[in-house]
Amino acid sequence: MKKMMRAMVTGIVSLAVATTVSIEPGKDGRARAAIEPAPASASTSPLAGAQSGCPIIFPDGPVAVAPNQPAVQNQSTIGIINALCDVTLDFVGCGFTPTSVNLGCDTNGDGVPDISIPLKNIKAINGLLLQATIPALATTPGSAFPLVCCGGQTTITLTRTISAGDDNIFGPFTQTLTCSIDLGVRAPVVISATPSDGDCAIGQNLLIPGACFVLADGKPNVTSVFAVEAGNPNNVIQAGPIEILSANLIDAFFKPGPANAGKTFLIYASGPNGTSRNLTELPAGAPAGCPLGNEQGVKVTFKCRSSGGSGDTPPKIGDPPIVSCRLDRSELGVFTLTMIGVGLREGDTVTIGGVNPKKLKFKDPDPTSNSFRRMIAKGRVCDGLPGPIVHRSVSGQAAVTFQCAESCQN
Repeated sequence: MKKMMRAMVTGIVSLAVATTVSIEPGKDGRARAAIEPAPASASTSPLAGAQSGCPIIFPDGPVAVAPNQPAVQNQSTIGIINALCDVTLDFVGCGFTPTSVNLGCDTNGDGVPDISIPLKNIKAINGLLLQATIPALATTPGSAFPLVCCGGQTTITLTRTISAGDDNIFGPFTQTLTCSIDLGVRAPVVISATPSDGDCAIGQNLLIPGACFVLADGKPNVTSVFAVEAGNPNNVIQAGPIEILSANLIDAFFKPGPANAGKTFLIYASGPNGTSRNLTELPAGAPAGCPLGNEQGVKVTFKCRSSGGSGDTPPKIGDPPIVSCRLDRSELGVFTLTMIGVGLREGDTVTIGGVNPKKLKFKDPDPTSNSFRRMIAKGRVCDGLPGPIVHRSVSGQAAVTFQCAESCQN
């Protein structure tokens, strides 16, 4: 079926580009298509303008996505943002064979691509068809797209650079072809859950960092957060209430109950564009070797411990006390750094890039653990940003470092 569909598309495009494709005999005596480059002269700019007539672009075969995420329709790129691992694209009807292909992504919702993803394994299949692969990333081995990329309309640019040589009367020049492509909207991405375990006889507040929790238009991409018992999909616990603190952080309150003591739960976030990935097995059609868990290859879980009955459950040693940072500037130009975490207590101290802030306030008390969920640093915060935040607990636990990428603007 796949070969038949490709043959049909190739036939259609053959008619569409017949006026620009000449036929000449190949070395073996058979006719072959010869794609001629756009005319150029010695007086033209070394950088040729973008070419008209974009090729048809679609995945080379079915695309596997995680359960409860929108399927990618046949011969459509919509939804490949959720693809498992590498994605190979077919380009049908391109006027030249590119030496590089780059896919853009708009990360801030302004409609302009601001990061570029280079494709690999560019190869011409025949005169009308070429392929290139969006490779899975080292930081997200289960996905070809950085977590800051939440999909939508973007561009893909094909470039051919021709160097000077005896067989090139025009001198060095570059051809480019920039086309629109729709990646679809990404399902929520859940990175982890903090704390990673707790006493389920009492309510548990989880901080869930991730990506794409808010859409480019400001609407929420998460409407529910839930936990599913590992090995028992019928045991589902819905979180409530939930609060989207930012596009990268959710606060969710669970009431598992004492009956779930000793059980481990997989954590999910769900919304209008699907459910977060937390694979326990690969779905049909997934590339071999694709990792389980989330896009980073990590299973996001929460384990219920036995009931302590004390009403005060400090975080387990080893849980990161800080999971995100946010820099704010007042109308008077004063910078403050908000650090969101779990188990933060009065008397805790931090250094920001080796600098002690002048003031440190604690906000959002967590009634389940007699602690706070926010620390706000004021004064000298810009001196150490971007840089490591070193948290030292008043309880005497070992210092823990969180890397904050925020930067003060002049």
